Amino acid sequence: MYSKHIKEKQFAWGGKVLATTFPAHGSVSIAGSIAGGSRLTQSEELAKVHAAMLLEGTKKHTKKELQIALDALGASLSFSAGADRLYFSAHVRAAHLDALLALISEILRESSFPPRELKLLKQRESASLALEAQDTRTQADILLSRLLYAPGHPNFDESTVESKKALATITSQKLRAYHTASVNGASLVLSIAGDSTPADVFSRADKHFKKLPRQTIHFPPYAKSAPHKAQKAAMHIEHKAGLDYMLGIATGITKNDPDYAPLMLGIQILGVPGFAGRLMKTVREEEGLTYGIYSYMSGFENNADGHISVWATFAPQLFEKGKTSTMREIRAIIEKGVTAEEVRKHRIKYEASARVRLSNSAALANIAHSVVAEGRSLSYIDEFPKRVLRLTARDVNRALKKYVVPAKLSEAAAGPVEKNAPEA
Repeated sequence: MYSKHIKEKQFAWGGKVLATTFPAHGSVSIAGSIAGGSRLTQSEELAKVHAAMLLEGTKKHTKKELQIALDALGASLSFSAGADRLYFSAHVRAAHLDALLALISEILRESSFPPRELKLLKQRESASLALEAQDTRTQADILLSRLLYAPGHPNFDESTVESKKALATITSQKLRAYHTASVNGASLVLSIAGDSTPADVFSRADKHFKKLPRQTIHFPPYAKSAPHKAQKAAMHIEHKAGLDYMLGIATGITKNDPDYAPLMLGIQILGVPGFAGRLMKTVREEEGLTYGIYSYMSGFENNADGHISVWATFAPQLFEKGKTSTMREIRAIIEKGVTAEEVRKHRIKYEASARVRLSNSAALANIAHSVVAEGRSLSYIDEFPKRVLRLTARDVNRALKKYVVPAKLSEAAAGPVEKNAPEA
């Protein structure tokens, strides 16, 4: 039981703090977030740049001074943006926890977004987007998201062209205005795991984060997606030896749905990374048509309705054969079903992997944070693997038949595909 070791406290100012005492050689791991992200900025690029600029300086300290302070503490600290959260992650010696929390609080309250640092960051980001435009895996993933979801949905991805246009409009003034209007301490979820006591964690968190502003944040509403008529999209990218191919279908359900666990296990049986999944055993190992092919559930973070994805990489001359083999395996698992032995092996594999993933302080801090940030009880950490262990072949086959509809699978490809292929 992991959840019984995690202590939770919600403060009068709204924030939720989680503390897990765990032997970590005198250190602690931090996972935290506040409301924010691309749904609030209505631009993935703006959300990304905003998060990246938080370590570029505050009203009290320059970028260099922040770096010196972190080095003096022996600490790591990073910020990132999701669909509806601004995340931070850190690691530090337990003796310096107070100083690091003070620094994180200062950054969230007093980031200055200096123009000079923004100019340099935009140059780096422009180069990164130029590389992204040539990344066949990323482009196929973007195309698929735009086939499965409508604009405004958390899983609808901004195109690289749209990101470039958004980057050009970002200014220090725009970042400061967004930051001032969006930082809300009442939305804080902070999880700390390692060599610290709950009493110490709660005291220090209250001391530093109650200083954050409190304001009302409104996220724009969005409609759930649902399986619809199959669509295709392709992007021709020159001078690539291989192409990336993706199949997908929206499920219309969230992690809270009873069908999520059996569907997840079924998709794991179909194509879990490694050679335990059917797709790798057949399309790669037996037929030699690809270097890699996997299936997975995606886009279920923060209570969003997600989708089923199948990804593969093919040489151009093997593309048509590869597609045919992939669809054959998908139809086979739907029509013939999974076996009781497959379910037994994969449910044990999932539960064992879940235990391994929780074997260090960073993993414990992260899982506690994500569960609470998504509005679930901490008991979910223990209950979900147990639910998976109770699944039967009948449960899995029913879910697969219900949600994996071959005729409704949309396709996206990027790389040396035909130039006249349909594009999103």
